[in-house]
Amino acid sequence: MDLMRRLWYVWSWRLRYWWMDTRAGRQARIIVWCLGTLGTVLHLVRLVVVGILHPLPPDQPAKAITWWVAGLVLGIVMAAVAFFMRPKIEAPKPMQSTAPNTEDGLAVRDVFGTVWIDDQFVLAWKGMGTQKIKKKGGKK
Repeated sequence: MDLMRRLWYVWSWRLRYWWMDTRAGRQARIIVWCLGTLGTVLHLVRLVVVGILHPLPPDQPAKAITWWVAGLVLGIVMAAVAFFMRPKIEAPKPMQSTAPNTEDGLAVRDVFGTVWIDDQFVLAWKGMGTQKIKKKGGKK
């Protein structure tokens, strides 16, 4: 049982990765969305054509209404599936960084020639923030 649970976990995450994070998954989402939309349109067209070609039976109005309601419910479900399977575009998140630690009173080393430095040295750090490159109106 533990092996089956692990296999389910691994393959579900692999499928999720393929579906959400790869180019093939994006193409599959677009194809599923297109097929769902096409199925919804064809189903609604079929409902209209059947309604025009086959008039309502005068002696069985409840039966005719039942088929229309069932068809509309199926069309709504297919439209909902197509809506939820559409590709979603996420806005880019702003970059966040952490400033390295600097110590006061350290002197800058003079290095002459090619050498290998093992330790890290930060002389200064300035948080730049997020500003647009171009301002409204063209030039700065």
